[in-house]
Amino acid sequence: MMAAGRIPAVAVSALLWLSCTAEKAGNSLIFASTADATTLDPHNTTDSQSDQVIWMVYNALIRYDEDMRFVPDLATRWSVAEDDVTWTFELREGVRFHDGTAFDAQAVKANFDRVLDPEQGHNRRDLFAPIERVEVADDFTVRIVTRYPFGAFEPMMAHVSAAIVNPTVARARGKSFGYSAEATSGTGPYKVVRWRKDLELVLERNEDYFGENGKLETIVYRPITEAASRVIALESGDVDVITHVPPPDLRRLEENPDIAIIKTLSIGAQQFRFHCKREPFRDPRIRQAISHAIDRRAIIDNLMAGMVAPSTGPLTPRIRGRAELGEIPHDPEKAKALLAEAGLPDGFRTKITTTPRYNMGVEIAQAVAAQLAKVGIESEIEVLEWGTIRQYWGGLLPEDCPLEIFIMGAGASSADADWGLRPIFATQERNENNYGYYSNAEFDEVIHEAMRTVDPSERNALYRRAQEIVYLEDPGAVWLFDNYHVVAARSNVAELTTSPLGLVTFERASISSE
Repeated sequence: MMAAGRIPAVAVSALLWLSCTAEKAGNSLIFASTADATTLDPHNTTDSQSDQVIWMVYNALIRYDEDMRFVPDLATRWSVAEDDVTWTFELREGVRFHDGTAFDAQAVKANFDRVLDPEQGHNRRDLFAPIERVEVADDFTVRIVTRYPFGAFEPMMAHVSAAIVNPTVARARGKSFGYSAEATSGTGPYKVVRWRKDLELVLERNEDYFGENGKLETIVYRPITEAASRVIALESGDVDVITHVPPPDLRRLEENPDIAIIKTLSIGAQQFRFHCKREPFRDPRIRQAISHAIDRRAIIDNLMAGMVAPSTGPLTPRIRGRAELGEIPHDPEKAKALLAEAGLPDGFRTKITTTPRYNMGVEIAQAVAAQLAKVGIESEIEVLEWGTIRQYWGGLLPEDCPLEIFIMGAGASSADADWGLRPIFATQERNENNYGYYSNAEFDEVIHEAMRTVDPSERNALYRRAQEIVYLEDPGAVWLFDNYHVVAARSNVAELTTSPLGLVTFERASISSE
């Protein structure tokens, strides 16, 4: 029975999107995302909700196509000199930013100078740290010089944070750039015309785009945080596309002739991390014991059927440099033996922190806790909202972080092993990106040698060794499964683009009358 004066959270969310449906008319598409974009400044973005909007508004010099090959974008061609550190880009001419400002080599230099400037404190400065300087050769030729031969240079340049912003608007707006419709300007096929935080973000077709014009006049991003509300909105036709389809609804949606399901094996994996500076997680035998105590197949079959694939390494098959290391076997007896070796034959008590922001995040934590109990590890489950758990991943010292075992989704947003391993597991004093304070001296040495290696076979061998360490010998996490990026759309939507990077974009999409 509903308490008087209270409306369930699902109903609240439904009311919010119903209040906005008056705009669903004509050549307009409505996309229900799981959350609002946090920023439209490419140099600060760290979440996929922002990234997929950024790719509609900006271009980079190069980018990945749907098959994860590098293709031209604002650069028409590029090459590297014999020194392996000097990269030359020839730029597209006649391109203009949304305010009419011309794009040229000076704009490219201004962008990389901006993201590398420590005074500006952009979130993605570390990604571009291998760059030593950017030189303007002429109006439409630019040279980027790295500090050393960097094997992941092209993946870095295809990253969403290499998207080129309008330097004129960025300078004028300062720290507010990317946080409102007025303070956003790129060269992309769509431009931001309205942004009401947590309600809707509206893009309008850029009629002066240098490439083929988009077919949709407007695209509306509408955050609907509750999965059930997203599904209801799609089935009723109030929205056209949703992402993060809940597993219990998958089969019903697949059988609905008005709905199309698109699955793409993504770069993302679901894992539980450890606070490696807390006892008893300092001991790798404890982390190995937990890893062997987990029955991944049971979790996949009972909670995630059809949505994921078992993890066979710390990186998914869509990531360059990934090593195939096999599934971690479910072996409770081995788990008990490892606990005994570590001096805890009777197990211990711990806390598992999760968030409903991840698909079945609470249910997965409950399953893990039940499985750990069978080897003597008793767990309290703590459920936090996304914003709260993110606060514990924000550059804290180990003594200030209360987490012990915690859920986390991870994937290399550059689709390369360097960015899939180095920021997440290389030693850091604070948990800027290495949220579990993982530290292994051999791993650090191998990963830093790998980033300076350009020969593909040598590079792959080094990354394989790094993955053996963090996955098998000194586990930095419990890897559960590799995610499929699952998108559901009304059947009258054509040519939307889904990427292994976990993004949905609409640069070629169209919509017809049902």
